[in-house]
Amino acid sequence: MCSAEEQISLYERMTAGGNLLLLDGEVGGGLRKMVPDEESTKLVPASILLDDPGKVCSLHAAYIEAGSQVITTNTYATVQKRVEELLGEGDRWEEMMTTACRMAVKAREESGKDVLIAGSLPPLHGSYRPDKVGAMEELVPTYRQHVALMAEHVDLFLCETMSTAAEAWAAASAAVESGKPVWVAWNLQDDGRLRSGETLEEAWEAVAELRPDGVLVNCVLPETIELAIPSLARMGAPMFGGYGNGFTRIPEGWTVQQGGIAALGKRRDLTPELYADMAQRWVEAGAKLVGGCCEVGPAYIAEMCERFAELGSASCGKACFTLNEASVSSQASTDWLVANGASTSSYASMNLLSGLSDHSMPFLKGHHRTSLEDIAFQK
Repeated sequence: MCSAEEQISLYERMTAGGNLLLLDGEVGGGLRKMVPDEESTKLVPASILLDDPGKVCSLHAAYIEAGSQVITTNTYATVQKRVEELLGEGDRWEEMMTTACRMAVKAREESGKDVLIAGSLPPLHGSYRPDKVGAMEELVPTYRQHVALMAEHVDLFLCETMSTAAEAWAAASAAVESGKPVWVAWNLQDDGRLRSGETLEEAWEAVAELRPDGVLVNCVLPETIELAIPSLARMGAPMFGGYGNGFTRIPEGWTVQQGGIAALGKRRDLTPELYADMAQRWVEAGAKLVGGCCEVGPAYIAEMCERFAELGSASCGKACFTLNEASVSSQASTDWLVANGASTSSYASMNLLSGLSDHSMPFLKGHHRTSLEDIAFQK
């Protein structure tokens, strides 16, 4: 485990000079795809931390091998109230939180690469619902509990999928108390406003005094990120960017009880190449933090890594060069990448298909059922 000094030093080294940082992609969705139907629970990303935490490490490893320089802890779903309601395991919540962090640390250590670990601070009452955010007197103490459990393991905190200005302030205010860098990622409607109807400018005013190191938008249409980039750039934070999803739409007032995952859909046009095309425009507009969210997996990260290396991003290029030297072949990896929209030819030039190791790919076979109860609580 890194000391606080070593963690801060790593963060400073990796963010110095305005380098682009390539984030990971979906975590909860990737973990759900690793669990067969017969073993599925109502909250897979949380239950897997008790049943088979090694799979979490494998997912992190896959992203690192694909080129991610920032991996996110599997703590989006580990909200104590939800763990108790859906799994009856509320008394093991702290164990889940620390296990999630340990799996991220283990993946980084085994990779031998410089990788930042972002501690995920999620909405506490479900995604995309500003009407269910809750009161500040509840949110801040709860976020402080999350921060206290993760602080020694992570390099920064990522307040993500925030649907109101107040929700983002609550998460960020707890996070800054740790002394670690804080990134804030808001969730937007297709028109570029927060789910609450607030503008990005209003959202920034709420957290500006906390001096977040990064500002982003996430789990939105990739096209919406492009719409938001000018507003993010004007905020003046050291870094800005975004990570989009592969859903067709998120209906207003959506709940798992009304429509479930089917109401969100999955875009068939959003190939890794198309996503990288859009991400390239964000980078050309000044974005330094780029990754993926729901339905955006390792194949997409690998495509962006290759693309950004071609554009001359030294840090991302180094990650891709490391992949180029890998020598372990995996037909399972090839099958999964192609099945999930990757172009075999687009990866041949960087030898990615032979560079993904078998140990990090046990989850890359098949797509499995997602329960209606868990989708709103998993990144």
